[in-house]
Amino acid sequence: MFIKNIIALSILILLTNIVLAENSEHDSTNTKTLKDFMMSGHFHGHSRNYFMATDNAPGLIDYYALAVGAGIGYESAKFYGFQFEMSGFFIFNVWSNNLGAIDPKSGTRSRYELGNFDILDPENHNDLDRLENLNLKYFFGKSKIVFGRQNLKTPFINPQDGRMRPTLEDGLWIEIKEWEKLQFHGGWIYGISPRSTVKWFSVGKSIGTYPTGRDIYGNPSGYRNQLSSKGIAIANIAYKPLKEIDINIWNYYVENIFNTTFAQIDAQIPINKEKEKAIVLGLQGGYQNALNNGGNEDSLKSYLPKNSKSQFYSSRVGYKTSQFEFTLNYTHIADKDRFLMPREWGTEPFYTFLSRERMEGSANSRALVFKSVFKLKKHLRSGIAYGHFYMPDVKKHVAQNKYTMPSFNQLNVFFNYEFDGYLKGFDVQLLYVYKGALGNTYNEGRYIANKVNMSNYNLIINYHF
Repeated sequence: MFIKNIIALSILILLTNIVLAENSEHDSTNTKTLKDFMMSGHFHGHSRNYFMATDNAPGLIDYYALAVGAGIGYESAKFYGFQFEMSGFFIFNVWSNNLGAIDPKSGTRSRYELGNFDILDPENHNDLDRLENLNLKYFFGKSKIVFGRQNLKTPFINPQDGRMRPTLEDGLWIEIKEWEKLQFHGGWIYGISPRSTVKWFSVGKSIGTYPTGRDIYGNPSGYRNQLSSKGIAIANIAYKPLKEIDINIWNYYVENIFNTTFAQIDAQIPINKEKEKAIVLGLQGGYQNALNNGGNEDSLKSYLPKNSKSQFYSSRVGYKTSQFEFTLNYTHIADKDRFLMPREWGTEPFYTFLSRERMEGSANSRALVFKSVFKLKKHLRSGIAYGHFYMPDVKKHVAQNKYTMPSFNQLNVFFNYEFDGYLKGFDVQLLYVYKGALGNTYNEGRYIANKVNMSNYNLIINYHF
């Protein structure tokens, strides 16, 4: 009820400000008085309707769900460099089958549709609200500091906006952008509200709100609510030596659990004088190692084994114009320990990533993916991607396949349209996903349901105001 009261109060404040400011003009960039500060704030709203359905292999349960939600946010004007932000959102399960029901042939439940609501409480259809952004910002020059609840966009900690609401973070974030070719981003995160949940968690307890897979011995992982960590230190150096080249180095230090270093180089080499056509090149690499005991002194309750080490590489090459882009992408996770990154925190940044599946949790795995994106009209984008993902055998290599994902092929097709004119603010998104089996499923439902030999359908309608 708290968040609903906040939203109602925000709407009242909005209407009051509209009346008071109807015939006034205010500078919202840098107010100098408290009155200007109050009158020059900006309200924004968002409604979202999401229908999703999964067609599993014959004999396994299919799923469908219609989610409807809305939210409102307020961003104050700047007052001597300071700015305040707050927002909230609520969701209703309007129509679905039983998303929490266990399929007797696979032992699984809804994997995708339930993610639009609260995966920790499948029976909750109405009380799905969350106070999201609540922070104080300070701007200086081209830089800023943000303290409080916010929405970060980094390679491994990001919104992962494939459901109704994104992943959010609580902490201190700094962006230094005072130099032409060099930038610094970094901070300390001590709280996370994962996508598909409505609560906030400490860093340690956030790991395990999603399904935990199995440990290196093939038993169910035991780290849920068992991990200890004071927080995440993130640091990024972004360097742009030339207009066509971007270099990024990231480090994620998850106190008491693991450290991951990630580097990425992207280049666009123009091949005509107008620079509308270019060769696209990219290279990624990373290294991960366990810290202390991997989060818990009991190895059966740790997130990753003591002394665990993993490496990964990803690359791409392609061709780009103002109307379309084609890329061929490759990823390899080395034949060492599993590469692990909490799925609660965000999607992986590999060039081969496709919505609805990940390579995280595996070792000795490879992916080859073709991607294309088209700008058909001013407000219409579409794309098609197809790839092969080669995973360790689900039974023979349990230590290298955390989520029992067999090798698979995947097809993604999407259409996005943004309306203009009278309907400006509306956008429609369509996404179709097919995943087929390439590896041995041993004809067992637990290796098939919501994983392979399935289709996933998505229709999303957003309105931003």
